[in-house]
Amino acid sequence: MYKNIIKPLIGLLLSFVGLIICCIPLLIIAIVVKCESKGPALFKQKRLGKNQKVFTVYKFRTMCDHAFEKGGVASSESDSRITKVGKFLRKTSLDELPQMINIIKGEMAIIGPRPILPFEFEEYKGNARYAHRYDAKPGMFCTVDIDLRATATREQQFEMDAEYVDKMSFGLDFKVFFGIIKTVVLGKNVYKEQ
Repeated sequence: MYKNIIKPLIGLLLSFVGLIICCIPLLIIAIVVKCESKGPALFKQKRLGKNQKVFTVYKFRTMCDHAFEKGGVASSESDSRITKVGKFLRKTSLDELPQMINIIKGEMAIIGPRPILPFEFEEYKGNARYAHRYDAKPGMFCTVDIDLRATATREQQFEMDAEYVDKMSFGLDFKVFFGIIKTVVLGKNVYKEQ
């Protein structure tokens, strides 16, 4: 009941309200991102969603245009591709806010396993335990964000994701949501290399 009905409804409601309340800040962020460097304000990328179905995730752009093609995923704050505004957005997780659109579209949830790039799961495709993470919609935030955040190994992330899917409940989502607020405020573990 919670997983299939209540959780999606809560996500839909909070995302609609969030977009309305944050429309001015979102517009300001978009303008600042656009003014600081060439390229679109929004970053779009193909990620793996529920049942390993590929979808397009939305985020505010935090790096120079076409940064991924120039060097893959950023693992350090010193990465020259990250813009000044981008560093702030990553530290505060404000770059994730456009994913409320993904939630409204039914592709994501507020809490769930983080959506990763298709190639990042290739070597784990035969692992049924890790594949269990795809039995739920991906989230803006997940259990790994409470403490480890970007410093988690793939194995740690996937095991925590599978455990989250096993134990998914309103209580757990409530705990994760407010736990992440503390992590973001402290600016902990934004990059793999600290």
